[in-house]
Amino acid sequence: MTRPMRLILIALAMTGVLIAMAGGHALQRATGTEIRLDMVPVDPRDLLLGHYATLETPLHRLDVTDLTDAPGRFARGDTIYVALRQDETGAWEAVSVHDRHPREGVAIRGKVLFSNSLRDAAAWGDESGVRESGARRHRVTIRYNLERYYASRDDALALEHMRDEARLRLIVSVNASGAAVIKGLEIDGEDRLDRLF
Repeated sequence: MTRPMRLILIALAMTGVLIAMAGGHALQRATGTEIRLDMVPVDPRDLLLGHYATLETPLHRLDVTDLTDAPGRFARGDTIYVALRQDETGAWEAVSVHDRHPREGVAIRGKVLFSNSLRDAAAWGDESGVRESGARRHRVTIRYNLERYYASRDDALALEHMRDEARLRLIVSVNASGAAVIKGLEIDGEDRLDRLF
């Protein structure tokens, strides 16, 4: 096989991989369960990586003590599945956490970034006011590949202001295996879905 022919085959293979990635992303957006997540303010973005709004939801930092029967088992690098339910405002919230997909309902898959165990300083004894040593609370920080929303410089800054004013919700598509992709944003109650093509 000649050198130009090898280069053409390599280029075709790379193009095929890119088309498969884009097609997989489009399929997940179209067929996954759509959920909406409230957002919370976070520190400013890293300008070296381009213009984007930094996103964080209540699902990113969870106290898992009451969400599982073994809260201390999640360590940095572990895969975690967060089972969700929709609340009365339309946002989705955590109801339990698992090390495997629960196979019922909607569950989002993430990676544990940090895990720590702290004593609950609010634990008190009986009416005599004798303070007991606090119960252990287990908290995890999770990444879902939903932490950045790329936009132009001006749009990213405007989105961060709207996020800080609680005017944004993140619209996410979660597939049957728990993988999540961003579909768009809900701004002041109005959907702004991203177009892929």
